[in-house]
Amino acid sequence: MKYSINLFGYSVDCELKLVGEGLGIEITEENQKALKQYLVRVLPKYGREATSESSFQTLLELAIDAEKTLDGRMVEPKLKLPYEFQPEIKEKLIEAAALQDVSATQLLIRIIEKKYQEVMG
Repeated sequence: MKYSINLFGYSVDCELKLVGEGLGIEITEENQKALKQYLVRVLPKYGREATSESSFQTLLELAIDAEKTLDGRMVEPKLKLPYEFQPEIKEKLIEAAALQDVSATQLLIRIIEKKYQEVMG
């Protein structure tokens, strides 16, 4: 079953797998890379040292620790984009973001990260 979950303030598309009475979560490699990039970008705001060389496991452990000490959830940085879109493009972006339950800026960041991964491979 496809489902979107919020991990550390980042919405990730995943596949929920039921095996008997056990529940598992499967996240595509592409989405894992995007989550890793997000954690590298966000963790320093929460006093954690994270670099792109950090292992995925280390980043997840740092994120869990950060949320435990926060008594809440981490959030994606809010940034104002330094340019304007044509009104029809902006409407499509907002509509697509609403369907995925994320902000337009978050969706745009995801699109850019995905394209970056395709180009940089």
